[in-house]
Amino acid sequence: MIINETTLVSWQGYRHKEIGIIVYYDSCEMSLLPIRTNSSKKGKQADADPNYETATYGLHSCTASRHRTNFVKNKCGYIFFMTRYQGANQKLKDKMMVTGYYKIGSTAEIQKLHLRYFGLEGSSCFAEKLCYALKASPGENDVVFLSDEDSYVLTAAALKSLGIDKKITKATKIELDEEKTKKLLKKFEGKENKVADYIALTKAA
Repeated sequence: MIINETTLVSWQGYRHKEIGIIVYYDSCEMSLLPIRTNSSKKGKQADADPNYETATYGLHSCTASRHRTNFVKNKCGYIFFMTRYQGANQKLKDKMMVTGYYKIGSTAEIQKLHLRYFGLEGSSCFAEKLCYALKASPGENDVVFLSDEDSYVLTAAALKSLGIDKKITKATKIELDEEKTKKLLKKFEGKENKVADYIALTKAA
C-alpha cells in the first residue's frame, strides 16, 4: 500500500552523526538486479522496503519499527541494505551482499498512520510508543543501489574488515561506527548507481 506523503506525512529535518546500520531485505528471484521481492508470504502483504521509488524506509510498510526508532534515537546517518541474493546471476546465488544505501535527511513519526492503514497485524509498531519513517536526502549520491556484480559480497574477510564476528541472518542488524561507515561507503565509490533500473524493474515485476 502506497501512502500519500504529500497530504499525510509531515517530514522533519534530521541532524545526524556519520554512523550507520545494515538491515536485511528479501530480494527477487526473477531479476538479475537484487531488487526487493514483491512476493507475499503467509497471506501477508509484501514488504515495501527498501522503497527506493520514494527514497523512504518504514513508510509504506511497517516492519522492524524498533530498529527505526533506535536509528533515530542514536542519530544514525546511513542505512545500508543487504540481501541474500536470489536472482538470475547463478555465481552469486545465496551470497549475502550489501546492495545499496540511503543517507537520511528527514524523519516522520507515523505510528497512528501505520495503525490506520495496516492495522494491528500489519504494524510492527502496535505495541511501541513511537514509529519513525526515514527519508533519504535529495542529493545525487544519497540514494545509491548497485548492480549484482558491483554489490559488496559479505565474505568472511569482508565481515572481519567491518569488525563483524557474528553469523549474518535475516534478523541481523549491524551497527556501524563512523570508521566502519566510511569504510563501507568507499565500496560504492566509482560504481554506477543503478537505482533508476531498480525502480523500473520493481514497477514492472
